[in-house]
Amino acid sequence: MSAIAAVSVQVPASPRAPIIAGFAEHAIRVAYVTRRDVARLPEAEWAAPGVYLLLSEDGAHNVYVGKSTGLRTRVLQHKAKNSQVPNWSRAILVKRDTTDGFTSADVGYLEGRLSAELEAIPGIAVAKGKADGDATLPLHMQMSLDALLSSILAAVRLAGIDVHRKDDDEELHASPYTRIAIRGTVADLVAEGLVHPGAELRCTRAGRQGVGTVASDGQIVVDGVGYRAPSRAAGASLGADTSTGYGGWEMWHVGSLTGPTLASLRAQLRVR
Repeated sequence: MSAIAAVSVQVPASPRAPIIAGFAEHAIRVAYVTRRDVARLPEAEWAAPGVYLLLSEDGAHNVYVGKSTGLRTRVLQHKAKNSQVPNWSRAILVKRDTTDGFTSADVGYLEGRLSAELEAIPGIAVAKGKADGDATLPLHMQMSLDALLSSILAAVRLAGIDVHRKDDDEELHASPYTRIAIRGTVADLVAEGLVHPGAELRCTRAGRQGVGTVASDGQIVVDGVGYRAPSRAAGASLGADTSTGYGGWEMWHVGSLTGPTLASLRAQLRVR
């Protein structure tokens, strides 16, 4: 069964007032507002650090991803005629619904991750997207922010944006050597303590080497994009077509190219 993002949505009676959504699991607060009505965002509430998306309605499916330590002021700047994104019509603002909120380093990292995730979705063009993130954060902080991506992408979906990728589909992964369907996911390995969040993965093929990182939800992050299927992550890390039949479970090694493969660790799931 698919996970469900619990969300509460406040729709004001006034059609010009921003719609506000709260994603309880990750304490994320989201505002949906038209370009015309950005100034109607409560100043005290939205003068906060966060990330934002500007959406166009011209059929080009362009999305601008940005960050700011003062969301309302920054989006108002984009409303000007000389905006970097002249054709945007709607904005999505995302902040933390907690006392401390995001830091400037947090939103720098999230900007890169969100840009990369959206750019990997067919049909979406990320305008001026920053895909390198903020590398100054320690690994454990990156892992905690990675966990928020599911709620942020759910917030984007709530705006009517299709965020589906082929590797989002649930599937059985078959070993190319045994041709036997084996149940188990990287998330199962994480849950059983066989692989730890933040673990580095290495793979190689035809003289090329690839690298990935295990996220807390079991995705393999390659160049800022999370993949559920190890084969697709391997293809992406090696610069190949991710739709090809890479045997990612056998290719990915934990820690180094001499470390255990994901396939060998998954085999332990069957004997527990």
